[in-house]
Amino acid sequence: MYSTYGKYQENGGTLPEEEYARKGKKAAYIIDHETMGQARDAPACMADALCDCECALIDALASGNFSSDGVQSFSNDGYSETRVTEAESRAALRRLLADYLTVPVNLLVFAGHAFV
Repeated sequence: MYSTYGKYQENGGTLPEEEYARKGKKAAYIIDHETMGQARDAPACMADALCDCECALIDALASGNFSSDGVQSFSNDGYSETRVTEAESRAALRRLLADYLTVPVNLLVFAGHAFV
Protein backbone atom coordinates (compact mmCIF):
# COMPACT_ATOMS: atom_id res chain seq x y z
CA MET A 1 0.00 0.00 0.00
CA TYR A 2 1.07 3.56 -0.60
CA SER A 3 -0.48 5.17 2.48
CA THR A 4 -0.82 4.57 6.20
CA TYR A 5 -3.90 4.93 8.35
CA GLY A 6 -2.35 8.04 9.95
CA LYS A 7 -1.80 9.66 6.55
CA TYR A 8 -5.34 8.67 5.53
CA GLN A 9 -6.73 10.45 8.60
CA GLU A 10 -4.53 13.50 7.90
CA ASN A 11 -6.12 13.65 4.43
CA GLY A 12 -9.57 13.81 6.01
CA GLY A 13 -10.39 10.10 5.91
CA THR A 14 -13.00 8.92 8.37
CA LEU A 15 -13.25 5.16 7.80
CA PRO A 16 -12.45 2.79 10.67
CA GLU A 17 -8.98 1.25 10.42
CA GLU A 18 -10.24 -2.20 9.40
CA GLU A 19 -12.28 -0.81 6.50
CA TYR A 20 -9.38 1.46 5.53
CA ALA A 21 -7.13 -1.62 5.29
CA ARG A 22 -9.60 -3.46 3.03
CA LYS A 23 -10.26 -0.49 0.76
CA GLY A 24 -6.58 0.49 0.79
CA LYS A 25 -5.53 -2.89 -0.51
CA LYS A 26 -8.04 -2.61 -3.36
CA ALA A 27 -6.94 0.98 -4.08
CA ALA A 28 -3.30 -0.15 -4.28
CA TYR A 29 -4.26 -2.89 -6.74
CA ILE A 30 -6.10 -0.33 -8.87
CA ILE A 31 -3.09 2.00 -8.88
CA ASP A 32 -0.73 -0.84 -9.77
CA HIS A 33 -3.05 -2.03 -12.54
CA GLU A 34 -3.61 1.41 -14.05
CA THR A 35 0.09 2.28 -14.00
CA MET A 36 1.07 -1.17 -15.27
CA GLY A 37 3.24 -1.65 -12.16
CA GLN A 38 5.17 1.58 -12.61
CA ALA A 39 3.87 2.96 -9.30
CA ARG A 40 5.75 0.28 -7.35
CA ASP A 41 9.04 1.48 -8.85
CA ALA A 42 8.19 5.18 -8.91
CA PRO A 43 10.84 7.69 -7.90
CA ALA A 44 10.75 9.06 -4.35
CA CYS A 45 9.33 12.36 -5.61
CA MET A 46 6.04 10.52 -6.32
CA ALA A 47 5.59 9.10 -2.79
CA ASP A 48 3.27 11.87 -1.59
CA ALA A 49 1.23 11.82 -4.79
CA LEU A 50 0.80 8.04 -4.55
CA CYS A 51 -0.24 8.33 -0.91
CA ASP A 52 -2.77 11.08 -1.68
CA CYS A 53 -4.10 9.16 -4.67
CA GLU A 54 -4.61 6.02 -2.62
CA CYS A 55 -6.41 8.00 0.11
CA ALA A 56 -8.72 9.59 -2.47
CA LEU A 57 -9.39 6.19 -4.04
CA ILE A 58 -10.21 4.68 -0.65
CA ASP A 59 -12.87 7.31 -0.01
CA ALA A 60 -14.22 6.98 -3.54
CA LEU A 61 -14.45 3.20 -3.19
CA ALA A 62 -16.17 3.57 0.19
CA SER A 63 -18.71 5.89 -1.45
CA GLY A 64 -19.48 3.26 -4.08
CA ASN A 65 -17.79 5.11 -6.94
CA PHE A 66 -16.22 3.24 -9.85
CA SER A 67 -18.67 0.36 -9.82
CA SER A 68 -20.17 -0.07 -13.25
CA ASP A 69 -23.93 0.08 -13.43
CA GLY A 70 -24.05 1.33 -9.85
CA VAL A 71 -26.82 3.61 -8.66
CA GLN A 72 -25.77 7.23 -9.08
CA SER A 73 -28.91 8.80 -7.64
CA PHE A 74 -32.16 7.54 -6.19
CA SER A 75 -35.53 9.10 -5.41
CA ASN A 76 -38.05 7.35 -3.19
CA ASP A 77 -41.12 9.41 -4.07
CA GLY A 78 -42.33 7.89 -7.32
CA TYR A 79 -39.25 5.61 -7.47
CA SER A 80 -36.59 6.78 -9.81
CA GLU A 81 -32.90 5.96 -10.03
CA THR A 82 -30.04 6.94 -12.26
CA ARG A 83 -27.35 4.37 -13.01
CA VAL A 84 -23.70 4.92 -13.83
CA THR A 85 -22.48 3.26 -16.98
CA GLU A 86 -19.17 1.43 -17.12
CA ALA A 87 -17.76 4.12 -19.44
CA GLU A 88 -18.70 6.90 -16.99
CA SER A 89 -17.21 4.97 -14.09
CA ARG A 90 -13.97 4.34 -16.03
CA ALA A 91 -13.71 8.02 -17.02
CA ALA A 92 -14.16 9.12 -13.41
CA LEU A 93 -11.42 6.73 -12.28
CA ARG A 94 -9.02 8.01 -14.95
CA ARG A 95 -9.73 11.63 -13.95
CA LEU A 96 -8.97 10.86 -10.31
CA LEU A 97 -5.74 9.05 -11.19
CA ALA A 98 -4.68 11.86 -13.53
CA ASP A 99 -5.14 14.39 -10.71
CA TYR A 100 -2.41 12.68 -8.70
CA LEU A 101 -0.24 10.50 -10.90
CA THR A 102 0.89 12.75 -13.72
CA VAL A 103 3.20 15.28 -12.00
CA PRO A 104 6.18 15.38 -11.58
CA VAL A 105 6.36 11.96 -13.27
CA ASN A 106 3.51 10.73 -15.45
CA LEU A 107 2.97 7.19 -14.17
CA LEU A 108 -0.02 6.75 -16.48
CA VAL A 109 1.96 7.16 -19.70
CA PHE A 110 3.07 3.54 -19.61
CA ALA A 111 -0.55 2.41 -19.51
CA GLY A 112 -1.41 4.43 -22.61
CA HIS A 113 -3.06 7.28 -20.73
CA ALA A 114 -0.46 9.92 -21.48
CA PHE A 115 -3.01 12.55 -22.41
CA VAL A 116 -5.58 11.90 -19.69
